[in-house]
Amino acid sequence: MLSIICARKHGAASARRGKRRLLSAALCACFLFTADPAAALTREEAAKVAELIAALQPAFSSFAYDEEIVGDWFERDAAGRGLIRAAGFTAESWKTAVGETFRGLAALEPQSEIDAIRAKLDAGASGLVALNAAQKAEALQALRAEFARMLAFRTEGARFADIVRPLAPRLKAILDNSSD
Repeated sequence: MLSIICARKHGAASARRGKRRLLSAALCACFLFTADPAAALTREEAAKVAELIAALQPAFSSFAYDEEIVGDWFERDAAGRGLIRAAGFTAESWKTAVGETFRGLAALEPQSEIDAIRAKLDAGASGLVALNAAQKAEALQALRAEFARMLAFRTEGARFADIVRPLAPRLKAILDNSSD
């Protein structure tokens, strides 16, 4: 009888170990297959993004991060000099690298700058006097939604901030030249 109880306990323990191993394997597989490939930005890619934007800016005019602008620049460059492809980017990898680079740059913005943007939005809201109440509410909602997207963009960039940090002055100079 004792041997049957021990066998059952041993069998139950073995079954639990098997379930734990299966669960562990499933979790590992889950992390492997759901790992965000976007987290793969390298310093070299970020540096290439900065150099390419600086090189293309005189011909393509100002640069402001937007997925449509990024796609447009890729197409225009592909039809012209082909610098982006020559640097090793496909249309998709270019969009990803530029997005991650600018998310990282946004994450590096000091909180005081974010607070100043929020203050400008709030001040601008008081200037909507020509709108009726419904229009004003709609405009405020749109402004708040845009600000929330910017905060999310910045938050997403935290994982790229250390990669982008050495390039931040260069990227800011490129953006400053874009706004001239």
